[in-house]
Amino acid sequence: MARSPLRSLVATGLALATGSCARPPLITASSGPPELTVVQATDLGPIPTNPDILGRDGGYSALFDGNSVWLYGDTFLARPNAQGFTLISDSWSYTSDLNAQSGITGFKETLDSAGAPEMILPLTAAELAFNEAHNANPCQQPCGARWALWPMSIAVDPATNQALVFYQLVSAAPGNFNFQGIGESVATWQSLTAMPVRPTLNPPIVTGHPDLLFGGNDPGFGAASLIVNGMLYVYGCSVANNGLDKGCRVARVAPAQAQNRSTWTFYAGSGNWSAQDFNAVAVFEGNSILSVDWNSYLGLYVTVYSAQFSQNVMIRTAKAPEGPWSDATVAFVAMQPASGNTYDAHAHAEYDVNGGQTIFVSYSRNLPALFTSEVRLVAVELKARSAQ
Repeated sequence: MARSPLRSLVATGLALATGSCARPPLITASSGPPELTVVQATDLGPIPTNPDILGRDGGYSALFDGNSVWLYGDTFLARPNAQGFTLISDSWSYTSDLNAQSGITGFKETLDSAGAPEMILPLTAAELAFNEAHNANPCQQPCGARWALWPMSIAVDPATNQALVFYQLVSAAPGNFNFQGIGESVATWQSLTAMPVRPTLNPPIVTGHPDLLFGGNDPGFGAASLIVNGMLYVYGCSVANNGLDKGCRVARVAPAQAQNRSTWTFYAGSGNWSAQDFNAVAVFEGNSILSVDWNSYLGLYVTVYSAQFSQNVMIRTAKAPEGPWSDATVAFVAMQPASGNTYDAHAHAEYDVNGGQTIFVSYSRNLPALFTSEVRLVAVELKARSAQ
């Protein structure tokens, strides 16, 4: 099935909980029911894709460089790319079509010398050499091992028009769930004509990986991100070594300092922010892929994510990025995949209608044929509770 193995594992809560650090408990107090009613949800069908792409998941997006840019995780190709791979750990598409009311069209990809879709996040020379050696014929043992870069959320700084692309580094090997999340970081992206740039930290925070801001014991910061009044708010809603922990922690940093770990602060509850990430409290229970956006129609922040172990796509509201967040309510029920459950539903704020009275939510769905999947789009019409 065309899904990122770690994302699937974490989303279904099967990751081992051994070795994890103790963290503050989930904040159970909420602001009550969401300040909205879901009027209707309309399935708009699968998002068109390049026929050379068999399947992929994720699909975070943002308005960047005049286009809606979509970033995907593990991507299965119908024919080998220039390096001879039919599985790449990320890909991307972009379109100038900013009206989703009848679906989205016009997606384009950049192609490599073999005519295959290119990755969005560049592997280092050492990572690429490792992947080539372990996937050659004959291959270096263990055959099939690889470094994977999985895109997370993308936020665009209106002050500079620079995009910040969060990502996770994963060490993967053949076999079910045979992988390890190494950590997360953020790359800077200047325009569609250049690739995002991963940072180099000196000294490194994660030994052997000088680009990473967070390690495997930290919340997966980057699951959602948005810029509010000149500050970048970032959500981490999973811990790589504890798949049962879906508590969403909140961090903030000036966008220009996003690659400087020492400038980050973390919400510790009761209006307090801490320089230490282990003080971060979980402000609501979500999932490892989600969206958090300002909805001007509601005058509230809205988060959308997939509920664990079901096809329910959930929605919550809050008056501030750190909450208190409302209870969750079901926005719609996703179509059943060929196996497993939906795990990557999230909204795309650049397509909001009437300031967010209608929002557009995507999710991936694996299909019966090996390595194939689709990303479906759903229009969700909301009504403010105050308008009822």
